[in-house]
Amino acid sequence: MKKHKLILMGLSIVLAACSTKPQNQQAAEADHMATETQAEEKLENVGDLQLTDMNRDRVSIADELAKNKITIIDFWASWCGPCRQEMPLVVKLYESHKAQGLGIIGISLDEDYKAWTEAVKEMNMSWPQFSDLRGWDDYVARQFGVTAIPHTMVADQKGNILARGLRGEELHNFIDQQLGGH
Repeated sequence: MKKHKLILMGLSIVLAACSTKPQNQQAAEADHMATETQAEEKLENVGDLQLTDMNRDRVSIADELAKNKITIIDFWASWCGPCRQEMPLVVKLYESHKAQGLGIIGISLDEDYKAWTEAVKEMNMSWPQFSDLRGWDDYVARQFGVTAIPHTMVADQKGNILARGLRGEELHNFIDQQLGGH
């Protein structure tokens, strides 16, 4: 029984630790965090942001946002236990609301292409996926001060940020509100 408790405690520590940027990187980006307030209102220079998709093509984030009434920008990684735990709920949310205009953009903080693409397939993430394969140095994640994952932002077609940091039922309720319920 003691061994079982120790294993569970160790697993809890590993899962919690994988989802937060190392402290030294957080401190180094303190100045960058001051711009987070601006990001709450609008994705700055959204037309200039180019993301790399799974085919290694460059795609405009503005083009992706314009395709939907609202879009969840989901920061995650294949190695993040909480991200993987949350993903079935996100898949269900997408399937139940895509016809009403919900889009999702996945931005992975992976560094390993194979691990990233295999996780997308394994978890049935059928929406556009992007990664520059730079881990915590991902350009978009740094621009918006993402220091823990999973992390979501919900944006309208013009790049205005409607909400940030919602998960689970809170995210589902917010999407219901924005799209007139389901």
